[in-house]
Amino acid sequence: MTDVCSRVDPAACVAAIFQSLMAYLYRLRTRNQRWRIYPTTLIRENRWRAQRYGVKGQLVDHGRSAMADFADLTEELIDFLGPDAEALGCKAELLHARRIAREGTSSDRQRAVYEASVEAGAEPQQALCAVVDALIDEFIDD
Repeated sequence: MTDVCSRVDPAACVAAIFQSLMAYLYRLRTRNQRWRIYPTTLIRENRWRAQRYGVKGQLVDHGRSAMADFADLTEELIDFLGPDAEALGCKAELLHARRIAREGTSSDRQRAVYEASVEAGAEPQQALCAVVDALIDEFIDD
């Protein structure tokens, strides 16, 4: 699941992931192979978990039928997609996923700004304004 990226590097990473994933799936198709199909309920569970816990949470690893850390699944995704990213010339952008897994996403930064503002004595409305200001800075600086 993705959201709007407020910085260029994460946006390029998301584009590299999608581009490499499409190349990977095309490669499977040309070899008469398939991607596993999982129940929609499991996909929805991971979507909810990603929204709720972000990069600090765990997702269902469907292949292993077990919970896995986001960072571990990110490494697995890089391993899967690495050859295709290399062929497409977007390996560096794909590898940025490690930084996202380590440092968090825009939503993590937004929550941190909100919480810091409230802790500093801001009212909720003022804290929301601080979040908007931080987002503007990110969009302008990048």
